[in-house]
Amino acid sequence: MNQVKRPFTKASVTQSFTHAIVQQLTQLGVTLPDKLRQQLTQQQGQQRLPLALQDELWQSLEQLQRPELGLQIGMALQPQHFDTIGFLLLSSPSLSTAVESLVNYSSLIGEGGTFSKAKSAQGWQVGYDDHFNVAVALRIEAIFASIARGAQWVAGKSIMPVQVHFKHPQQTAMALYQQAFGTADISFEQAHNTITYSEGDWSFRQQQVNPALQTQMLELAKQQLAQLQPQSLTERVEALLQRQPWLSRTQLATSLAVSERTLARHLAAAHTSYNALSQQVKKQLALQQVCQPQTTQSSLADFLGYSDEQAFAKAFRRWTGMSFSEFRLQHNKGN
Repeated sequence: MNQVKRPFTKASVTQSFTHAIVQQLTQLGVTLPDKLRQQLTQQQGQQRLPLALQDELWQSLEQLQRPELGLQIGMALQPQHFDTIGFLLLSSPSLSTAVESLVNYSSLIGEGGTFSKAKSAQGWQVGYDDHFNVAVALRIEAIFASIARGAQWVAGKSIMPVQVHFKHPQQTAMALYQQAFGTADISFEQAHNTITYSEGDWSFRQQQVNPALQTQMLELAKQQLAQLQPQSLTERVEALLQRQPWLSRTQLATSLAVSERTLARHLAAAHTSYNALSQQVKKQLALQQVCQPQTTQSSLADFLGYSDEQAFAKAFRRWTGMSFSEFRLQHNKGN
C-alpha cells in the first residue's frame, strides 16, 4: 500500500471542499489571517484552487496549536462538500464499491495523496499515502474522520472501523478519537495510515440504491477526471495498475473504456505491453511491502492478483533471486 511520493507542483483541490473547511472553522470559532481570507475570496468562482493555497490554510491551523481541529473538521463534513464524488459514494450499493470509487476518483476532491485498499486479517483496509508537507497530522485525521462518517452514509446504518492506524503520534484526547472512530483499535506511530472495516460491513449492501444514478454519477466522475488529469493511455494504465495491481488485461481495458486490441496497440506504440507494465508494477509494489511486519506471502500474492501463493513465489524469486522469507531476512539484517 505504500507508494513513492512525488511532487504535485500543479496539484489542486475542489473549491467546495475548501469552502466546507472554512465554514466549519467559523462554527468552531477559528478566525483565519486576513491575508489568507483575501486570497480565498479572490478564488471565488473558480471550480478548483491550487493545493498550495490549501497548504497555507492548514498551516495557519497548525500554528494555532489546536490539534483537535483535524478530527472536528472531518466529523462535520457532509456529502455535498465532496462535489461529484460525494454523490457517487452515496449512490454506491456497498462500502466496497464506494472505496473502489474513492481509490479511482479521489483526485476530484484534491490531489494531496492517493488511496489504496488491501485485504488484512481484520477485514478490508483503506490506506492513504499523502504528499503533504505541512500540517500532516491535522489533515490525515480530518481525512480519516470524514471516511468514518462517509462509511455510515454509504451503509445507511451506524458502522465503525475495527482498526485505525496513524503514522503520526497521538495529537489530542483519546475521547475525541473514540467519538470519530467508536470502539476501533486506534494506534499511532505505525508504518502506514490505514482504516480497516470488518468483512461484514465491507460487503453489506443497501436495499434502496438506484443503479441508474450510480451509473450516471460514475460517468460524470470519469468525465471530470479526464478533464482534470489528461494523460496518455500508457500513463493511465500505469496509474490504474498502481492502485489495482490485480486487474487482468480484460478488466483494465474495460476500466479504460477501450477494447483489448486498442489497449495493446497503444502500449505497443509506447514500446511496452500489458504484461511488461503489470510485472513492473507488481515487482515495485512487492518490494515496497515485503518487509512490512503485517505483510505475508499469502496476503501479498492476493493483493497483487496471483492465482495462488506458489505463482507469486516463483515471480518473486525471478525478480530478486531469493524467496520471500530470504529477502525479508536479509533486509532485516541490513537494518
